[in-house]
Amino acid sequence: MEAGVAAAVLGASLLHAAWHALVKSSGDRVVALAGMNLVSGAVALALIPFVVLPPAPALAVIAVSVLLHGAYKLALATLYSGAELSRAYPLARGITPLVAMALGYALLGDRHGAVALAGIVVISAGILGLLFEPSAVRLSPLKLGAAIGTGTAVAVYSVVDAYGVRLTGDWLGFTAWLVACDSGAFVAYAIATRRREALRVWRSSWGRTLLSGVLGSVSFGIFMWALGRAQVGAVAALRETSILFAALIGVVLLKDRMTPVRGASTALVALGIAALAWTG
Repeated sequence: MEAGVAAAVLGASLLHAAWHALVKSSGDRVVALAGMNLVSGAVALALIPFVVLPPAPALAVIAVSVLLHGAYKLALATLYSGAELSRAYPLARGITPLVAMALGYALLGDRHGAVALAGIVVISAGILGLLFEPSAVRLSPLKLGAAIGTGTAVAVYSVVDAYGVRLTGDWLGFTAWLVACDSGAFVAYAIATRRREALRVWRSSWGRTLLSGVLGSVSFGIFMWALGRAQVGAVAALRETSILFAALIGVVLLKDRMTPVRGASTALVALGIAALAWTG
């Protein structure tokens, strides 16, 4: 992977960690995610007059991707409720690069060299290492299913989106139409299921909603751009380093303790990132 692409995806993963923190600290996570989609959808609609409509096969890919993104957001909302998050979230994020790499190999013909392959595996190992934090609690069956569903949905939509970008040959056009359709569908779902409560929360928390939407839009835009320039497994692995950024933010800004597990996980992820950057 080119060093510039790797650096951009790492920057996007930091933004990814920031908007996840905003959603995690919200009351109703479905409403918070839909509020973020209000902003990202508005950005996408503003871009649509300046991009080309994707061809019919790409529009079919977008339809499938909208379903996958919706499933991911519902699973994420479930994941963000309860004390099991400290164990469920690393599981969800740790399996994503491995599943994405396998699907990319099988469906897109992505081939990784030995060093890049090792880098992806090491990054996943570092993320999964957070499962062994002393404070982590045992997962309930519901949270275990939500964690696996979240990680799998991210991996599958990453591969589907990568295929759409490559099929279209225009990452910005494909992304604008995907985000517009996905945002519209999830906002409609939130209004249908939460009704006036969703509107009330968006009005009262407009600053948080706007910030999460801007962060999410930039982060996802970089992710889609990178999918058109690098193999999906490597991009997914770098994106999932957001969980380590979140842990480090806790240590630096919130004065959380740097545990041996966090230190070892951070070292493994840094080693994996170096391996992926070195292969470029």
